[in-house]
Amino acid sequence: MAEEKRIAGSVLSPGTVAGPALLAGAEQTIAIRRGIPAVERPAELAALSRAVEAATGELLALAGRVGKELGADKAEIFESHADILSDEEFRADLSRLVTEEGYSAASAVREATEAHAKDMEELDDEYFRARADDFRDIGHRVIEWIMRPAEEEASHIAKAGADCFPAVPSVVVSRTLSPGQTVAFHLPNVLAFVVSAGGANSHAAILARSLGIPAMVIPEAELATISNGTTLALNPEPGFLARDPGPETLAAVESERERESRRAERLKALLDLPAVTRCGRRIGLYANGGGMKDLAGISAARADGIGLFRTEFLFMEQESFPDEASQSAYYRRVLDTMGGRPVIFRLLDIGADKPLPYAPHPRENNPFLGWRGIRWLLDNPDVLISQLRAMLTASAETGRTVRIMVPMVCSRAEMTAVSDLVGNLKRETGGEALVGMMVETPAAAMTVRAFEGVSSFISVGSNDLTQYALAADRENELLGGLYSEFHPAVLSLMQKACADAKACGMETGVCGEFAASPEGAVYLAAMGFDELSASARALPAVKEAIRLIALEDARDLLRRALSLGSAAETRLLAREFLDRLAVSPGPGA
Repeated sequence: MAEEKRIAGSVLSPGTVAGPALLAGAEQTIAIRRGIPAVERPAELAALSRAVEAATGELLALAGRVGKELGADKAEIFESHADILSDEEFRADLSRLVTEEGYSAASAVREATEAHAKDMEELDDEYFRARADDFRDIGHRVIEWIMRPAEEEASHIAKAGADCFPAVPSVVVSRTLSPGQTVAFHLPNVLAFVVSAGGANSHAAILARSLGIPAMVIPEAELATISNGTTLALNPEPGFLARDPGPETLAAVESERERESRRAERLKALLDLPAVTRCGRRIGLYANGGGMKDLAGISAARADGIGLFRTEFLFMEQESFPDEASQSAYYRRVLDTMGGRPVIFRLLDIGADKPLPYAPHPRENNPFLGWRGIRWLLDNPDVLISQLRAMLTASAETGRTVRIMVPMVCSRAEMTAVSDLVGNLKRETGGEALVGMMVETPAAAMTVRAFEGVSSFISVGSNDLTQYALAADRENELLGGLYSEFHPAVLSLMQKACADAKACGMETGVCGEFAASPEGAVYLAAMGFDELSASARALPAVKEAIRLIALEDARDLLRRALSLGSAAETRLLAREFLDRLAVSPGPGA
C-alpha cells in the first residue's frame, strides 16, 4: 500500500472531499505550418472561416445551456468568448496571418490567441492575467473544428461527456481546465478539480465555486506523480492535498464533510436575516461587483447593496471610450437590478495594474504610486465629466440617488474638484448623488477630518491601504508573509479613519478582502463601520460571525490586537475568539 503524501496547494474553490483521480484535459498538439503556397491559402482561409463560425455557434449554444442550469452571469463567460470570435478586428488578424503571411488555419489561430494570452499575462492585475486562459480556450475550440474530420465531431472530453464522463465519482486532474471543459463533464460525478495552472480569478475557478465543486492548484511536478485511480483527498487540513490518504485522513475528510454540510444548512437559514450583533447593532452587508455578470450572485446572496461597483470593467471591454448614452444605460441597469438598494459606483480607476489599451499610458517606474485613479481623471477631464454626467443621468431616469466613490484620494483639493463638478451636473441633469472618498492611501486615512463637507462617506479599500502602509506590493509573491490586512499598523489606520469619519457625520464602509473574512469582520465591527462589502459568496460566513458577537467583546478583542506585534498574532487572536463562538472560517480560508 502506497504511503500517504501531503502536498501543499492553493484553494481555488473551497471544500473537502476524497476519491479516485481521473486524468483529463490532454494538451492539444498541432503542427505549426507557415509558408503555405499562395494557391493553397484560399482553402485554408475557407477552413478557418468555417471553424470560426462553428465555434461561435457552439459557444452561443453552450451559453444558452449554462444560462438555464447555472444562471445568466455564468453564461456571460461563454457569450464573451463568442463576442471575441465575432470581433471584426480579431477575424481580420486571423485572415491576415493566412492570406499575407502564409500560416495554416490552425497555426493562425494558435498564433493569434497565444499572442493575446501573453499580452494578458504581462498585466499586473491578477483578474486580467487570468483572462489569458480564455484566449487559449477560444483557440483550442476553433482548432478542434479545423482539425476534426466529419466523423470525429467532438473532443475527448466532449465525447466522453456525452457518455457521462466521468462514469463514476472522481477527482478530475488536469494541468489546466478551460471554462468549456469545466461544464462539459458529467458534473454529478465530479468530486473535485485538481490543476497545476490557473488562479482564483480564472473562469474555470469561478465556475467551480458557483457549482460548489472543490478545486485546488498544486505544483506541476506534484501533479505529474498522480495516476488514474490514485486516491486523493482535498483539504483534509486547509490548503493541502493528500495523495494515497491513510485511514485517519479519510476519516478526517468524512468528518469535515459532515461538518461542512451542517454549516451550509446553518448559513442557508441566515439568508433572509439581517447582520445584527447580539447587542442589537445592525451592520450592512454589501457586495463587490465588476460587471453585469455579478448581479445575479449579489441578488442571490441577499446583499444589502453594492459597496463597490468597479466601473473600469465597462471601459476595459470596449475598443474606445464608451459614450455617455451607453454608460448611462449601463449604470441604469445596475440601479434597476438592485431595486432601490444602495449602489456605490467607483469612478474609472485605471493605471498601474489596470491599463486601457486605447488610452496610452507612459511607462512608470512605480506605477502603483503613479498616474492612476483620481490623478488620471483630473488630467483627463472630458472622461471624468462624461462619466459623472452618465451616472447622474441614470439617477434622474431611475429616480434613485447614486453614490459616487473617488479612488486614490490624497488631498481635499481632489475631492473638492469632483464635488464641484457633481454639483454643476446635478443641476444640468436633475440627478441626485452622494460623493465619497475611497480611503486607500495612508494620507487619506490620517486626514479624514480634512474632508468634512466635501465627502459624504468613506470606504476603506483595505487591499491598497495595506500595501501602501506596509510598503509591500500585494502582487509580489516574495512578500506573501509580510502583506496582511491584520497587521496592527493597518488596523490602527482603519480604526482612525472610521472614528474621524463618524466625528464628521460621514457614513463608513470597507470594500476589500479584509471584509470577506469572519476574523476581519469582527475587528471592523469593533471599529464601528456601518457597512462591509465583500464578494457575494463571502457574505454568509461574515453574517454568521456578526450575529454571534457582542460589540463589547469585539472591542476588547481589538484593544488587545492593537497591542500585538504581528499580523499572524492578531489573526490568531480573532480566530481563537471565533472558535469559542463556534464560527467557522470563511470560503477559501
